[in-house]
Amino acid sequence: MRAKLIAALLIALPSWGMLPLQDRIHMESAVLRYGGARVDRKMRDVLGQGMAIALLAGFRGIVADFLWIQSHGYWEKKQWLQQYRDMEVVTTLQPQSILFWDEGAWHMAWNIGYAVSVDPANRTKAEGVKRMRVWHERARDFLERGIENVPNRHDLYFKMGWLYLHKLVYDCGDDTSCEHKRYCEAAEYFRKASTFPTAPSFIPRTYARALEKCGDVGSAYQLWVKMWNESPAADSTPRSIIAREIRRLEDQLNLPDKERVFPKAPTKAVSSS
Repeated sequence: MRAKLIAALLIALPSWGMLPLQDRIHMESAVLRYGGARVDRKMRDVLGQGMAIALLAGFRGIVADFLWIQSHGYWEKKQWLQQYRDMEVVTTLQPQSILFWDEGAWHMAWNIGYAVSVDPANRTKAEGVKRMRVWHERARDFLERGIENVPNRHDLYFKMGWLYLHKLVYDCGDDTSCEHKRYCEAAEYFRKASTFPTAPSFIPRTYARALEKCGDVGSAYQLWVKMWNESPAADSTPRSIIAREIRRLEDQLNLPDKERVFPKAPTKAVSSS
């Protein structure tokens, strides 16, 4: 259905193009909004006249879908800035869509970030690393805006923590203080994600591991114990993971048996005979 609407819209564009577009945009940009998005001169320049007309005609969702598909084409052509531009416009048009924020950041940090790091146009390896880090930062900024627009869901908090844990931490290089800070920032985003009733059970586990990397082993242990006490007995796989982590941290913290969830088995006395 959407494809048919787009086709019909494109057929109609030549006649629409004869309208006084400047006056039309000026009058309607103040009232046509979606989650704060406005059809202004900058957006019109990015979209082009045809898409701007479609937007003003009320086809925001269709325009967003079309641009999202187009952005994938830019990825295949290695036109990464054009892809980034389209993703920015899509999230402006549909700021409540978790999918667009999530996949946009993923493209930036994982796909484009890697692609620019191995781009043959790089004069040195260091140049590739520098370009990759730029895209990691763009992904972080992108997710921050996503969280501002969708603050009442766990998804983007988790994705931000994941970005810190698997990309931004490694951008610190040999700077251990930066690495420690970013592990702690990852833990904080996982904590926020875990507070939502809809958060899957793997999020608290990821939070506990990030806490440990942040250096707060005691809090990580207490969180594992909390998960053990609250997890369903029938949920065997997560409980086995939780038990394993509790035992490991009890040994690492050198806890006495009376303070352990899983006391060590008493050592058998060796016979002297």
